[in-house]
Amino acid sequence: MAHLLLLDGLNLVRRLYAAQERPFHNSPAPYSEATGQQLLHNTAEQLQQIVIKLTRQFKPSHALAVFEVTHLNWRTQLYPAYKADRLPMPEHLQTALPALKQKLADIGIESLQMPDQEADDVIASLAMTMRKHQQQVTIVSTDKGYLPLLAEGVAVYDHFNRQQHSAETVQQKFGVLPEQLVRYWSLVGDKTNNISGLTGIGPKTATELLKLGPDIKTALAHPDCPAKLKDKIVTSRAELQLFMQILSLKTDLQLGLNLQQVRFTAC
Repeated sequence: MAHLLLLDGLNLVRRLYAAQERPFHNSPAPYSEATGQQLLHNTAEQLQQIVIKLTRQFKPSHALAVFEVTHLNWRTQLYPAYKADRLPMPEHLQTALPALKQKLADIGIESLQMPDQEADDVIASLAMTMRKHQQQVTIVSTDKGYLPLLAEGVAVYDHFNRQQHSAETVQQKFGVLPEQLVRYWSLVGDKTNNISGLTGIGPKTATELLKLGPDIKTALAHPDCPAKLKDKIVTSRAELQLFMQILSLKTDLQLGLNLQQVRFTAC
């Protein structure tokens, strides 16, 4: 059985860089160019070391790092507030991305980015294609947006918190099943993506509603669904559908990727 290790490239790089930069946040003046170069060097070295550890931990037969050019895409066209409050990548880090990708290539891991496509959708499409062919996938990211993909053959691992996610960890944190997460976040909001959710619906209400059925339509039809809550959701149906569309990962992108292109051989 093939095992594909999928690295959320920018998620990994930006967190590593932020950790390197943190001691300088309270400096009275911008750090020097020499310091900036040292931060980039340290980020590159840590990136390579961590990915080597990940390959030793998961022992994949195939591996790929997925990046994206920009967060401006079809989601921002539908909903301009999407990720609008995120800080832009530092320019010198953006410039250093080719060198960082080369660090990965040096240990046998190729990088992929698709114009106008978020890494999330590329990774989700690859993961679902592998699952369809009964192969195994491990996604490495701190982005909770991948959690709805959790299923037999698809794992999500948070390296920085050393956490292997599962249906059980999702239920403990959110109170719903992985396949209900998009509906849950659409109801209560998702600060990570700047999604407001529906006014007046909090986590407790959303959790109780989704216990009444696997999807919102079924839950609203349940006799135990409060009439006021039903009216509120029906009135906000268009907004809810928009949020669900934005938060749902695409799983059907045609990427033209041959698995043989990303075969991994341990160093």
